[in-house]
Amino acid sequence: MPRPRYQYVQKQTTRHGKTAWYFRIGDGKRTRLPDEYGSPEFIAAWKRLIAGTPVDQTSPSKFTLEWLVEKYQQSAAFKGLKESTQAVRRNVLKAVCKTGGKMLISQIDRAAIAKGRDRRAETPHAAVTYMKILGYLFEWAVDAGYARENPVRGVKRPKVKSTGFVPWTEQDVINFYRHHGPGTPARLAMEMMLFTGLRRSDVYRLGPQHIKNGIIEFRAEKNGAELFIPLHPILAETLSNTKTGHLAFVVTPIHGRPFKSAAAFGNWFGDVCKEAGLDVRAHGLRKSMAQKLAESGGSNAELKALFGWSSDAMAALYTKNADQKKLAQAAAQKLNGNNLSPHPESKTPHLKNSF
Repeated sequence: MPRPRYQYVQKQTTRHGKTAWYFRIGDGKRTRLPDEYGSPEFIAAWKRLIAGTPVDQTSPSKFTLEWLVEKYQQSAAFKGLKESTQAVRRNVLKAVCKTGGKMLISQIDRAAIAKGRDRRAETPHAAVTYMKILGYLFEWAVDAGYARENPVRGVKRPKVKSTGFVPWTEQDVINFYRHHGPGTPARLAMEMMLFTGLRRSDVYRLGPQHIKNGIIEFRAEKNGAELFIPLHPILAETLSNTKTGHLAFVVTPIHGRPFKSAAAFGNWFGDVCKEAGLDVRAHGLRKSMAQKLAESGGSNAELKALFGWSSDAMAALYTKNADQKKLAQAAAQKLNGNNLSPHPESKTPHLKNSF
């Protein structure tokens, strides 16, 4: 497909062998256009010159990554995201702009994205997050007409070898209880997670207004799922003895105010875990609870309802692991009854003297 032609545009090859484009009407002033023919910067400059508006060539092009990020954060697409999601994307994009903010949008291609990925090779999780958020940015930019294609597409994401957050053991819970006694903010937070399975993004917002007739009725922050969790007797007693004067049960130990964000709550809870000598986090407790429920025969539907998952994928992961564990145990019992062990208890006496 032939590329569009722009009136009064002339092509010239520089002494370095590069192509340059100039705008000139008759014998008038010649103005250099952005180098990539047909790019958003090129078209915008050409339109200004056609309309008789001068282009300031002494200042950098406004069509930079930094400019695009600012436009994106002002868009309805960005403002429609949850505040927590906005914060994550804003922080990542701010870091990206520190190194590549002055790059023209038209200069950001697959090779540039791959270089950004490789600079984060030592932290593959950060590399994946970088690619995801740049993908969202350019997907919006294409739709808004600021970019012709999404350069993140087709760039391979690094492989992340991780099983995620470390699940809690029963001994971890015991050690936590021993260190943080009744009436402490740490014990309150622990029991709120232990007897509800809520995410940290929900626990720090949970308050008296969410409990109706012995049921915790709550809308999950992450995906908007409606949760209905029966209030456990132990948790009910703990909450009845909790007086904060706020709309949230858990408050900061120093100032006695609700936590400002899920991250703030998560960091604090990580600290109280370290105080108890534990190398675990809030999400690991939720993971352990999901494992326990699956191993107890909980169905995909039950796991989804309790943990607020919107798809079967996460629930299926836990039930599959539970099924694999049961199958392995059953297989091991059968194998133990007909093994090749040289020990006296072996049921293969003809092998006893062969070793």
